[in-house]
Amino acid sequence: MKVIVNKVRCKKCNSIIESKYTHDFQRCECGAIAIDGGREYQRLLWPSGKEMEDYIDFSYSIYGESGK
Repeated sequence: MKVIVNKVRCKKCNSIIESKYTHDFQRCECGAIAIDGGREYQRLLWPSGKEMEDYIDFSYSIYGESGK
């Protein structure tokens, strides 16, 4: 799966963050989550020992088929 738009919403502070290019590390306003990778990859960070789904809303991300 290829990343077209690398954008997520923090469920804790409601901020929307986007990584637009490789190594474009972005952190939400409260610091609970971070995103990186632009359109090359999607790297996400959230608190250790917590469920990703409790912190990250993926509805702003767009994915396409690999190789396209």
